[in-house]
Amino acid sequence: MRHIFLINSFSLKNKTASMVKAIEEVCREEKINYDIEINTSYLSTEDILDRYNEDKNIIIAIGGDGTINRVLNGIVNTNNILGYIPYGTGNDFYRTNKELLKDGINKIDLVKINEKYFINIACFGIDADIANQEELKFKFIPEKQKYNIGLVRNFLTYRSKHFKVDINDKTIEDDFTTIAVCNARYYGGGYRVSPNSKVNDGLLEVVLVRKTNKANMARLITSMKEAKHLLSNKVDVIQTDKLTIESPKKVGANIDGEKYVSDSFDIELIKDGIDIYYNQDMIDKVLKKV
Repeated sequence: MRHIFLINSFSLKNKTASMVKAIEEVCREEKINYDIEINTSYLSTEDILDRYNEDKNIIIAIGGDGTINRVLNGIVNTNNILGYIPYGTGNDFYRTNKELLKDGINKIDLVKINEKYFINIACFGIDADIANQEELKFKFIPEKQKYNIGLVRNFLTYRSKHFKVDINDKTIEDDFTTIAVCNARYYGGGYRVSPNSKVNDGLLEVVLVRKTNKANMARLITSMKEAKHLLSNKVDVIQTDKLTIESPKKVGANIDGEKYVSDSFDIELIKDGIDIYYNQDMIDKVLKKV
């Protein structure tokens, strides 16, 4: 099976050339049949994927969670298999898979949200506002600090958002600090929002954090690093395979690192909906050479 390495040049920036060289060296060493594609201002990820949607290849997304999401949405309902080399700001999907998946091809659950798909986490509220803000793209902000800096900025000005959640034949309507719909475990560059989630168990974990005062909100958010937020009486976790989230006005959700705006979100898990190629040895060898 041919490996198609799709490099997000916007994520790698001045590392694109060294990534190409590293891939070439590893593929020669491992005798892997491969092509390398690079998205640009003139050639989008979607344009590249259109070239391969009639065949069966391993499409390896190189970048962050947003890159993986764009490749995922480009290969759903094709014969292609999704692979990745983590080279983004958070790499949260990779964190979960490193704990759960075996080397090779794994079937994992896919989640549909309106007309789009995700495999990691969809979030609403303060965490979505942090991930979506354009200021985090400024070059002078260190990559590993972008979420934390955004957290401080949004904490000072944030007001809870009103949502209606229809889940398991119940309606929950309230003001929330955040809602995270989790297929996997991490977001925000290592925050363990849903430590018990598994990408292949046929269930979503929905983490509901209700409105609280600023001091308690700060404690809750920082405690997510160690998953201690689950001890709070402001936090509920509900397992399901389907839910709807509605807002009185359009809001910006964040879906695997990609902004998505709507006032209604129909979310449904598709059991074993996508094949994932996981190869830790290849990941280590490529990243060591970049």
